[in-house]
Amino acid sequence: MISLKFVSASDEPVGYLMVETDDEVFAKQIAYGWGEKRLRKPFVRVEVHQGTLDSPEEDSETFDGVRVWELPF
Repeated sequence: MISLKFVSASDEPVGYLMVETDDEVFAKQIAYGWGEKRLRKPFVRVEVHQGTLDSPEEDSETFDGVRVWELPF
């Protein structure tokens, strides 16, 4: 699991997502796609937030065939 954050043009975080993978490049690709379709706030980039973590207890959703979790903001 890789935790990522969506960052606005003013360098403020606007959301967080966890992606079920150990590949940071792939996680960022999934996060960009998910953010463009589902995040309701504008963002200019995606950054690794906390690296690799255990899966959360919360329900996941599947996006482009990969399990993702929107994390509380």
